[in-house]
Amino acid sequence: MNMQTKPFLDKRVFYYCFVILGIASVGSILQIAGGNWDVTSHLLLQPETFFTPSHTVMYSGIFLLSISSIIAAYVLIKYKEIQNDVISLSFKLLIVGSVLSVVSGPSDFAWHEIFGVDGFLSPTHLMLITGMFINAIGTTLGLVRLNSLQKERPFHVISSIMFVFGLVALWLTSISYVYIFSLPISNGEIFNFNLDPYLESLIALLFLPLINSFMTLFMINTVKKFGYISLVGIGVIVATSLSNILPSADLALFMPYYLLVIIPFILIDLIVYDKPPFKRGGRHRSENRKLVAAIIMASLFYLMGYPLLPLALGNFLMPLDLSNTEFTTLVDIIPIFVDSFSVVFPLTLIIGAIVGLGCGLFYERIQKYIKNKIETRFNLNL
Repeated sequence: MNMQTKPFLDKRVFYYCFVILGIASVGSILQIAGGNWDVTSHLLLQPETFFTPSHTVMYSGIFLLSISSIIAAYVLIKYKEIQNDVISLSFKLLIVGSVLSVVSGPSDFAWHEIFGVDGFLSPTHLMLITGMFINAIGTTLGLVRLNSLQKERPFHVISSIMFVFGLVALWLTSISYVYIFSLPISNGEIFNFNLDPYLESLIALLFLPLINSFMTLFMINTVKKFGYISLVGIGVIVATSLSNILPSADLALFMPYYLLVIIPFILIDLIVYDKPPFKRGGRHRSENRKLVAAIIMASLFYLMGYPLLPLALGNFLMPLDLSNTEFTTLVDIIPIFVDSFSVVFPLTLIIGAIVGLGCGLFYERIQKYIKNKIETRFNLNL
């Protein structure tokens, strides 16, 4: 979706948009990094209170997003002409997402006070992650439009960096939205919100490779510049390492191997943009490279999902039942992950490749449908 249209916004409105989306891009990263860290803390059985470092990071991100949504509301009211631009949709999503996230904070605190330790898929957590997801979509959509509105070097360079932050946040938030339904960690002190174990596994097996391939194709078709896939991939892997792996010394033993997952992102970048040693040329080859990129990225979902994903697959691909094992903390998944890797990883490669192929074949149709909807709504020629 390449929104290369003639900008009509005056400089004052553009500066507002720049500030709004700059704050939102940082807020989006903080909220999902803090959220993932909080999940890891729960699984490491660290002290269960509302006032934790991970909550501080997460709600700092929500605070920044709330500021950006307040400014966005002001701009939408004061500058009516912005209603005719797709960036207004971004601002509306930021407002909705921020309201959900802010409301979920005191609601989650009240839930803790009344019901004690809660599961991952509690109503307040679902409200929170939904708000985070809407914020990430709104931020990314706005940054796509912002990059097309201004080509002056200082602003374009900064907005490009912001765009990388936005894409990383959207990728991580999408994964977390799948995790909230697929991880078997929603059994609280009073309520058990865990889904059927096989359904949890199927959700993970379908949507995680789908997210990987979709995000890759989105970057290829939207940015169309060499380097973005590598930078976003590095951001996703590093953020996951810091929030999900580094908090535990035992889990961190595998971090050097986990960081190797960055290599496929760089290889895909080289392949898609026809860089040595993969330089071939030709339009048809370009389309084939997109399909290859979608398949490769989808196939890596199991490696990218360490250390949380093995929990979701424990009742489906692995020859075990987590409910009958002595699973206590996230560290206990390490021997299970290692012992089952030779069986599970090849299976996930095949499953991921099939999902990635399907996504690659249908992505263009989905993109065209969304593009037509936006063109009709905002009278654009995208």
